Amino acid sequence: MSCGGGWSRSKAVRLSETKMREGIMHRLWNRVDFAFGSAWQNFWRNAAVSIASVLIVWVVLLALGSLLLVLHSLDRIVALEKTKASAISVYLADTTPLSSAMDFKLHLEADPRVSNVTYVSKDQAMARFRDLPALDPSVIDTLGTNPLPASLDVTVKDIRDLGAIDQEVRNSPLVDKSPATNYEPNVIDKIILLARVAGIAGLALIVGLTGLSVFIIMLTIRTAIYLRRKEIEVMKLVGATDWYLRVVLAAMLAFGLLLGSVGSYLGVRRFLKQ
Repeated sequence: MSCGGGWSRSKAVRLSETKMREGIMHRLWNRVDFAFGSAWQNFWRNAAVSIASVLIVWVVLLALGSLLLVLHSLDRIVALEKTKASAISVYLADTTPLSSAMDFKLHLEADPRVSNVTYVSKDQAMARFRDLPALDPSVIDTLGTNPLPASLDVTVKDIRDLGAIDQEVRNSPLVDKSPATNYEPNVIDKIILLARVAGIAGLALIVGLTGLSVFIIMLTIRTAIYLRRKEIEVMKLVGATDWYLRVVLAAMLAFGLLLGSVGSYLGVRRFLKQ
């Protein structure tokens, strides 16, 4: 009998715990349903405020998405220009033997700042010269002998090291002195400055627009609370419990979340299709 009674009490405890969990889940679901149901009602009850908030969030996120596309394109352009500008041609003197030029090439390739070195002979330089689109072929024929020097095309890993490499190769007796390289420091400095300014400006605009979106949603929630302040005061007067008021506030938060979600969807829908 004692065993049977213990089993019955254990079963009763399990049933009680199951009913308690079901009751908690049921109350939680009711609160969530009430919160989002109230948010949906508030959306249409305050249609002017709701539509205005959605439109503002939509415009802000649309601007943010457009800005991201522009920054991405600008970043690719700057990266391409940096890649082009990360190489210089080191012009060799006509008296430089090929073996000395190859030794100089190996010396530059051993530099950890250098990613690639290519030897360009006088004939290859002339072939490049002939391929220039704005060049009249008859001009080349009047030159007679090939006046172009052989060169080493040096590509660096970091564009900021280009100036130091340029200064070092100029001191070599193998390098022609007029001109020694095609390095243009003003162009390099402008590209570096452009990349830095674009990065800082883009980050600032992204942070600003994101903060503006959050501020708009928070302002929408505050507006919803303000519009229902009298209703909340009446609830307190008639004895509404604290948990019920928290559910009402949760409904207002859900209202702001709903507006933000609708505006966000409209703002990013265009970019999701691309």
